[in-house]
Amino acid sequence: MSNAHGRRALSLKRALISLVSLGLALSVSGCVGIPMSGPVTTGNVIDDELFVDPDFLPSGPRNGATQQEILLDFVQAATNPQDDYSIARQFLATNIRAKWNPNAGVAIRRNANNPVTAGSNHLDYTITTSARIDGDGRYSEDPDLGSQTLSFGFTNEGGEWRINEVADGIVLSEDNFDVVFSSHALYFFDPTYTYLVPDVRWFPNSNPIATRIASSLVKGQASWLAQGVLVSEFPSGTTLGDVVSVTSGTATVDLSEEARAASNVQRERMRQQLSASLANVRTVSSVVLTIGGVPLPIKDSGAVPAVKQPQVNSNSLIRYTNDDDDGEKVDEFGFVSGNEITPLEPMSTGVIAINATEATLGPGGATLAALAADGVWAIRASGDDPLRVDARNNLIAPSVDTAGYIWTVRGVNAASIRVANYKGVSHDVDTTTVPSGARIVSIDVSRDGTRILLYLDTDSGPKLLVAGIVRNADNLPERLGEPQELPIDRLEPIDATWVSDETVATISRSGADAVVSSHEIGGPGITLGRLEGGTAIVGGNGGSDGLRVLTTDGELYKPRGNSWQRTGTDASFIATQQTQQ
Repeated sequence: MSNAHGRRALSLKRALISLVSLGLALSVSGCVGIPMSGPVTTGNVIDDELFVDPDFLPSGPRNGATQQEILLDFVQAATNPQDDYSIARQFLATNIRAKWNPNAGVAIRRNANNPVTAGSNHLDYTITTSARIDGDGRYSEDPDLGSQTLSFGFTNEGGEWRINEVADGIVLSEDNFDVVFSSHALYFFDPTYTYLVPDVRWFPNSNPIATRIASSLVKGQASWLAQGVLVSEFPSGTTLGDVVSVTSGTATVDLSEEARAASNVQRERMRQQLSASLANVRTVSSVVLTIGGVPLPIKDSGAVPAVKQPQVNSNSLIRYTNDDDDGEKVDEFGFVSGNEITPLEPMSTGVIAINATEATLGPGGATLAALAADGVWAIRASGDDPLRVDARNNLIAPSVDTAGYIWTVRGVNAASIRVANYKGVSHDVDTTTVPSGARIVSIDVSRDGTRILLYLDTDSGPKLLVAGIVRNADNLPERLGEPQELPIDRLEPIDATWVSDETVATISRSGADAVVSSHEIGGPGITLGRLEGGTAIVGGNGGSDGLRVLTTDGELYKPRGNSWQRTGTDASFIATQQTQQ
């Protein structure tokens, strides 16, 4: 993760303020809640147009401008996506003005050279790219800062130069990208339809933003989230029939005839996906579906809506082992609030009995997976005796998924991932997509059970991967899908955790300090500060505010701005929580 990307992702508001002073400002939409089911409600009339201050709009072509001036002004004009980049199109020759597709992708540049002559009426424009957006809004960083040369052709129309050869897509500086584009999560279901899971995309802050979101959603999830990892309820072949119109807060999403084949439950789920995906479009408060302009009937089936962003207990789950003032040994495991620890019985007794050093509490608190010197143990809320489910050596902290499977792996071999149920029946997971020979320092299944976070130490440096989990019909994890590598610094890996359903965090070692970083899956990362001796990190609720870091001195820290402060709690270890229910 580059420091520049960290700085520009820290605060969109800061980017807006600084760019106004440079002569460019666009407003960014806010967020409103979206009902996941039920009848359509009518709200106040809201203007769907995004505000753009006319004092800061880029200008059209200047009379008598040179080819180089036309090119540079064209690139600047692409910072305004309003009316389908109408200002930028003014710089194009008549024969290609309507053909140019600015939505084909974005090259995000760190810097650029002045255009140079490449022949008669041709200029080359070389940029150093730090990241890219593809035509479907998927973000990817270029950690090696690759160089790209773009070629432009020119023709003379009415005595003025115009561009007649240009590749589709646009070029934006890092700062301009933060203002012109924003991230939007497209939501799909886990295979059990219990959770809504995000697939983050980036779209320009302009109308028709709701159309871009709905169109991309209907196309389906990214390839690494396909093959059974996530599912969509839009019937195969469904497309957007017309642009999404927003009137008085209601988004009308017109679908092609294929959608008519969907059952009533599928229609409810289609609306859930659209409602969740359009939730941060400020002009949308409800969603209706139509086919050919005619409302698609959807009866309320009474089904429980899928959960978005599962929550955990707001108190940290810790083990505390020490001597009290009278010299008596204190050994407790439970939820901590202030100076009080509330035991999680009968699991607390089991954790202490096996002398656990790491633990993960599974969904609903039914199963706890604990690491001890002699392996990984399953400890049940039912009161059964602790059962060792993996006795291999060199095991690291385990994880637990939504189906109750306990995930274990030997730190010396990232390909040795295994799952076991609470009865001890185990199964090897196909990990052919994991880098061969990699060592692993952290393994964490997402709270929705669809993805796994792997923090690796390889001969070529640390790697942070997120891979989809492919399960069979009985919900047994069988293999890991295509991994997504998140850009990180080349520091010694210590630990990683899920921050939210869209974001993960790492701690890595730089000298005596632990560097804490946050990484959006499908977006840039940021640095969250340093603290001395960090050794473990867990996520909670409320994004990065819910993170907790444990140090080698047994002190628990929480974020405070760009720094970390003590919580006043000491712990032997802090456990990961999956979901409350």
